[in-house]
Amino acid sequence: MTNILQQPLVIELLHTPLFWATLTIGAFIIGQRLYHLLGNSAFLPPILTGIILVAVVLEVTGISFDTYMEGGQFLHLMLGPVVVMLAVPLYQFIHVMRKEWLRISLAISLGSIATVGTAVAMTHYLIGIPEITVTMATKSVTTPVAVTLSEQLGGIGALASAFVIVTGVFGALIVPPLLKLTRLDAPKAVGLSLGVCAHAIGTGRALELGNEQAAYAAMAMSLTATLHAVALPWLM
Repeated sequence: MTNILQQPLVIELLHTPLFWATLTIGAFIIGQRLYHLLGNSAFLPPILTGIILVAVVLEVTGISFDTYMEGGQFLHLMLGPVVVMLAVPLYQFIHVMRKEWLRISLAISLGSIATVGTAVAMTHYLIGIPEITVTMATKSVTTPVAVTLSEQLGGIGALASAFVIVTGVFGALIVPPLLKLTRLDAPKAVGLSLGVCAHAIGTGRALELGNEQAAYAAMAMSLTATLHAVALPWLM
């Protein structure tokens, strides 16, 4: 394996941005196929499988993250348009949301306070390292917002990404059955809970559950990210 990686053509390929962009897309497709084969198991969402596969390739090849991001930046630029696409299910229910703006605002605000407050308190008392505590406060927003906020607040950007992924996976896994168990599984409640607690991964799960869940999850995800971006620098 070492001899192969030292071949000039291989070295050149590993430093080509298009290679890493293609590999990332391929890893996600593999993750999606595996996800469907396992019956859409929330334990192994496509994004988690994709991350593991790319991380393994980076470790084996010894390529730095900065080199990877020369290709990954092209996909990073697509995050904006992908988020905008969530406006489609959102538009279908916007007339209902307008009538419920106060309840939605309260749900998102109280949900954000609960998730951030619980996480920060537990991290502070169980770990006690200020940088990790600050980073944990950003766990319930999308990765770009979490990394930026974490670095602004004196946290660790790379660790913020890990916290966001773990939060999203567990949120998507736990929220729907928990709400069903407590008989609070109305589509609006499921969507808002997934958006607030599990950000983009939870919104992806909501898309599978139905258009109404997806609409409320998209709304909650967007407003939660905005609220955290405004409030956390002031509170922390």
